[in-house]
Amino acid sequence: MNNQYQISTISIYNKYRLTNLINFLNTQGLDFDNNVNFTVIIKNEKEQIIATGSLDTNIIKCLAVAPNHRNEGLSATIVSYLINKAASEGIRKLFVYTKCENEDMFKDLGFYAIEKTNKILLMENIKNGFTNYLNNIKKETEAFIHINNIQPKKIGCIIANCNPFTKGHLYLMETSAKKCDLLHVFVLSGSNKFFTEEERVTLVKQGIKNHDNIIVHYAKDYILSPLTFPTYFIKEKIQTSNINCELDVTIFINKIAPLLNITHRFLGTESNDLVTKAYNDYLTNALKHSNVELEIIDREKVGNIIISASKVRKYIENKEFDKIKDFVPKTTYEFILNKFKL
Repeated sequence: MNNQYQISTISIYNKYRLTNLINFLNTQGLDFDNNVNFTVIIKNEKEQIIATGSLDTNIIKCLAVAPNHRNEGLSATIVSYLINKAASEGIRKLFVYTKCENEDMFKDLGFYAIEKTNKILLMENIKNGFTNYLNNIKKETEAFIHINNIQPKKIGCIIANCNPFTKGHLYLMETSAKKCDLLHVFVLSGSNKFFTEEERVTLVKQGIKNHDNIIVHYAKDYILSPLTFPTYFIKEKIQTSNINCELDVTIFINKIAPLLNITHRFLGTESNDLVTKAYNDYLTNALKHSNVELEIIDREKVGNIIISASKVRKYIENKEFDKIKDFVPKTTYEFILNKFKL
């Protein structure tokens, strides 16, 4: 890197520097992602930003280099800086969400392609990371089929957050399972202030334990995650016309469904959450051009009230535990009381 260039970090609380960064990104056809927690910039001798990149925990985003500086190795400098920053915080597995034109550059930096659309490329710095995940869920499925003596022809799939597992989730899974020989349930990755990933998966497994044709998987980073569908996790900041779910749907159609011979995807009706509704609409259209059929199932109600995990979380926050009982299975209710009721 030119000795006259300066590399430094930038705080989102420095409005002047942040405005300059946003303007620079806009000139490169990018928007600043408010979800990032670390940003580095390179300035030239005139104090002008000529390159930048950011981290959103373990995801590299907002990478841009000014056109007249693109043969100076600045992208590699930025990415190396971000890799070292992540490593200093104990983060070894990294992903990058970038333009397709950057694929060769990231390959040279030790990243491997997961999936791409016409506009977006997803890569990771672990060789065969996604392949290993696919192999693991394939082995889980083969073992499950053998143990339960299933000969599946109609194979369904549900992808759900289950935060926490409710009677609504149970109804969707039981109804879908009756329509299938085998039903895959993927529980979304990540922990939050209410439930860890492990707790959510455990509650699902407890809730469906009497159904020998339902197999539960961890979705990890590759299915409906902040990596593949960031809009789902920052709904209040996004217009539904720009939900960026193409990558997530592409991974499902091109990789997950063929691997597990999935023939049907099941969804619950969604009337309140605009982002989820927009995702469902996009998925509906995309599946028309695939080998997977979509079935939408009306959501379960208590009286006239649709059961939702968000209502349960609100009751937990307000310590209204008696109101939770009608919304969740017994196993979930007992877990909530043990964890949250003081």
